[in-house]
Amino acid sequence: MKTKSLLLAAFFAIAAFGFGAVSAQESNENEKILERTKEYYNSGNYAKAIESINQAIDLKENQKAFPENVRLMAEAAYFDYVDSMAKNAKANGGRVNAKAFDHYILQLELHPQAASQRIFTVVESLFESELEALQVERKKYTDSKGNMWTKTNDRIEYLEKKQNELFDVVSGRITVAQIKLELAEIEMAKLDRALKFAVLGVGILLVIVVIILIVIVYKNYKRRKQAQMHFETSMEVISSMGKDFQENPDLAAAAAEDSKKRLASSAALLGKGDDELSKQIMEFFSTVEHRKMIADLQNKCFALGDKIDKYTFRQRTSRKVSELVLKLCNEAKLNHDVALVCYCASMVYDAGFLAVPKNIMTAEQLTMTERQKIRNHVHEAANYFDFVPEQIRPIFLQAAEFHHENMDGKGYLAGLSGTKIPFIARVIRVCESYISLTSKRAYREIMDSDAAVKEMKSKDGIYDPKIIGLLEKVI
Repeated sequence: MKTKSLLLAAFFAIAAFGFGAVSAQESNENEKILERTKEYYNSGNYAKAIESINQAIDLKENQKAFPENVRLMAEAAYFDYVDSMAKNAKANGGRVNAKAFDHYILQLELHPQAASQRIFTVVESLFESELEALQVERKKYTDSKGNMWTKTNDRIEYLEKKQNELFDVVSGRITVAQIKLELAEIEMAKLDRALKFAVLGVGILLVIVVIILIVIVYKNYKRRKQAQMHFETSMEVISSMGKDFQENPDLAAAAAEDSKKRLASSAALLGKGDDELSKQIMEFFSTVEHRKMIADLQNKCFALGDKIDKYTFRQRTSRKVSELVLKLCNEAKLNHDVALVCYCASMVYDAGFLAVPKNIMTAEQLTMTERQKIRNHVHEAANYFDFVPEQIRPIFLQAAEFHHENMDGKGYLAGLSGTKIPFIARVIRVCESYISLTSKRAYREIMDSDAAVKEMKSKDGIYDPKIIGLLEKVI
């Protein structure tokens, strides 16, 4: 029993000590606030004095016995501030500073402990004078739907509400908690309104951004289509340069001389037949080390092919042609490794276009010299094949230099005919034309597969009939 009594005594002692420590801390804080408030008050900064003393009121607001020193300091600060407002209003023709007055009334509602009769007397006089002035002003605006009439009327209604609300707070009919709840609801409404405006603003901004992007994309599309049309038209003109040579003997002679020089430098390409080259390819890939190169070779050809397509405005042409070449090689029962090399070479056979200046590629009108520069793209491809192993490079060079040859010998570069044209060049000639005919072009409509094959068959002397036969089997 003694032990229990001792424990209880210890508990109450600790509690009393703790309460005393808290009370001492609060008292110390209260004294600091009062000192700071007096400094503001004595310097005539009543707004700051009110802001400071409100902190002391908030610390004590739940206490029944409100500290007299806090109340007296608060009443003095609140009175002198409203009194100074009244004097300023009188000096300014009776109109009060609306923003300062509204803030003062709100603080008085939230801290009614500071209220006194003399404060109410001044506040009431300010309310009455302001309302009277506003009512006179409202009469000037005869249109009740006008902006100024509405603005003045809203201000009158607000002041009347605040006048009644302040009396209800001081008389106890409305609690400070209710005022705080109302303020919170107003702030939430403002936040909600601001959020809606923000969402609307973001939405409008997104619409503007989307419209700008659509305009940019459309302009780029139109520019690309126009450049593509010029390139395709140029290619059509160049394919019929035989007529130009007939009309211009000097140009024909210069082209023939250039072809002799080019042929002399590429004679080695024609030194080995298709069978000999196929054997050379198979021997190259017979080692494990060389077979490991296949994936890297394909990836580099994919990248170069995409670059060529972008430069010549022909979307995925290299992929389409090479895939069709591979199908024809498989249909012809070519060795797998040989077919794979043909597949890679037919992705990059037009690499020489990368050496043709862009302004020539997209020109609306071409001079004879510019046409010849585009025709000579077949010679430039070799400069882009450094990544191809030397043993299989001849297939790539043949694809690039001879894919414009015709079976009747009237093509270019070399004027080769029949099976003197390397197999890879004959296959690309067929596949490239088929892909072109079955793709939409600026100068003609798209053809279906049967119509495209029929069109190619009607061109006597251009395509290898055996390869067209292979094409008919795979499409």
